[in-house]
Amino acid sequence: MYKLLDEIKVNNGKCSLRIKKTYDAVYGLGEKFDSVNQKGLYVRSVVREKCFAQGEYTYCPIPFFVTPNGFGVYVDSYVEVDFDFRNDNYIDISFGLDSFGNIAKVYYFEGTMKEIITSYREIAGMPRLFPKWVLGAWMSSNRWHNDGEVREQLLENKQNGFSHNVLVIEPWSDLTTHYVVNGCKVNLKGNGDYAKLEDLDFKNNDIWPDFPSLVDDIHKDNIKLLLWVVPIYAQDENLETHCNISSSLKENEYVKNKKYVVMKQDGTEYIIPRVWCIGSMIPDFTNREATKYWFDRFDYLKKIGIDGFKTDGGEFVHETDTVFSNGLTGIEGINAYPEMYEAAFSNFIGDKGIIYSRAGGVKTPLNSILWAGDQESTWDEFRAMVKAGLSSGMSGISAWGYDIAGFSGYLPTRSLYLRSVQFASFIPIMQWHSDPVSNNRCDFSGAWKCNDRSPWNMARYLKDDKLIDLLRKKFDMHYNLLPYQYMLMVESSETGIPAMRHLALEFEDDKNTYNIENEFMLGESLLVCPVLDDYIDEAEIYLPKGNWYNIYTNELLKGGKHKVSLSDELIPVYMKDNSCIPLNLKGGVIESSVGNAMDSYQELTFLVSGKGSFKFSDDLGNEIDLTWDKDSYQELANKQGIKYNVLHIEKDKIYRG
Repeated sequence: MYKLLDEIKVNNGKCSLRIKKTYDAVYGLGEKFDSVNQKGLYVRSVVREKCFAQGEYTYCPIPFFVTPNGFGVYVDSYVEVDFDFRNDNYIDISFGLDSFGNIAKVYYFEGTMKEIITSYREIAGMPRLFPKWVLGAWMSSNRWHNDGEVREQLLENKQNGFSHNVLVIEPWSDLTTHYVVNGCKVNLKGNGDYAKLEDLDFKNNDIWPDFPSLVDDIHKDNIKLLLWVVPIYAQDENLETHCNISSSLKENEYVKNKKYVVMKQDGTEYIIPRVWCIGSMIPDFTNREATKYWFDRFDYLKKIGIDGFKTDGGEFVHETDTVFSNGLTGIEGINAYPEMYEAAFSNFIGDKGIIYSRAGGVKTPLNSILWAGDQESTWDEFRAMVKAGLSSGMSGISAWGYDIAGFSGYLPTRSLYLRSVQFASFIPIMQWHSDPVSNNRCDFSGAWKCNDRSPWNMARYLKDDKLIDLLRKKFDMHYNLLPYQYMLMVESSETGIPAMRHLALEFEDDKNTYNIENEFMLGESLLVCPVLDDYIDEAEIYLPKGNWYNIYTNELLKGGKHKVSLSDELIPVYMKDNSCIPLNLKGGVIESSVGNAMDSYQELTFLVSGKGSFKFSDDLGNEIDLTWDKDSYQELANKQGIKYNVLHIEKDKIYRG
């Protein structure tokens, strides 16, 4: 239930309104790193690039909030919106007029938090259901500079018995064109000419000697390939001297003359003024011809089978006097540009591919998976990642991930890496990623110069032979959960409710959950307690009312506060009573290796507790309807006749279906 608010005051182009309601907590507002509950804070809903320790800043602002007190608000605009949550009895909201002098629509919602999130997403657009393979593990690095280094990682993956479904290569292109495979020299005539596949000479390329064949070989391992991109036309210091300088300069003149780039109100080209890629121009994705020209250059990558793009650098509009071809100015462009960029790439790659972005906003779930951006390998950053995932979910973003244990700085400690992997095994996107040593953010003594955050490199670096086996089990757990995770992503695409949920979203009447930031629900059935501190052997956890079963030990705990012992091997994970979790197991064992296949199961297994009913479906056409109690189960429907097992957590007994 919602209504449009009309009591907005306008004074000298500034709009304001006050919501006179008392409230106990406030969630949403995009991806927030400082706190999930934003009550007591002043929040600016504006894109801000900040490398490391984001604090109050965000790559992905969303002018929407929801409270457990029966109301929420969505300001439907790309202008900066400021929210003042520093008073217990009212909320002040302020924003400017848009580029055309219009006042934003302000939606006021009433209902439960789930109802409000669904109503908001019905207006903003429901999240896209991404291909199931995105729920596999991801391997990524900004230090694989050639064919041999990528193939080495694929071999390491096999030899160490890990499963992955996605590989991301960052330094694949030269840093002048940003679309030509590095090492391929091209000489273009200008006037809109661009490199095509037949123009690329791989025979004389000692960096990527046969890039199309590498793509094919990656696919043979049932792994998808994503390539890193940034939306710039490089100029000045961003031109690499060993690359296609003359061709790039011709192209820059062409796009300037055609006004295919974002402009300034004085008629000059907008130049990125600060932070990153300084001096470069950026494409205007509101211009149809400019967008076609931009993607004509990338078309050969789609032809050789690239599965998607890591769309970095969406935060490049820093000034309000920018102008777009559709009449928008930087008043909205600062927040809107990341979404323009994502939507353009999503449309280009199509339904079978995906986009993976750092910056975004309201429309991001429709087009892109979100990752939490640049983080160093510290415990503080790790704790911020959990907050970022939870706040993103309360903003209607479900397909979310981060770089395991950070991607930059000193390599993580054993404890930080292990705890971060354990957390990542229970969230939708499980990815490790690494910064290059050459950027001087790393400082290693001796001869150790490989800073990949891969499980195998971490085990070698730490000289810990037992660690690799322990880490493999956590990756296996991620694949064990895949049937459940996929059902949650389907639910999200229909309701906007995320997979990773703040406890208050499931237990809205329980005020004890409102400020919990070190636990989360995976769907409505699993409660996960990541370990977010070093040197601790026990943790205090909170379980809402009811019976809860430890999925590893079958131990029963009642709702309330508990002190639980911690081990290296496991984090506390509990299953709610009277629930069902579909799993892919081998031999009925949790953390069993099942491979990276997406079109079959080793053993489809329903882990159940108490008594209840459950309807399972997947993308393979299986539909199974079950009821169960402690002693038996009954199959009501099985559309494809697939074999499955039922495992009752209280009995620790498998029933073969």
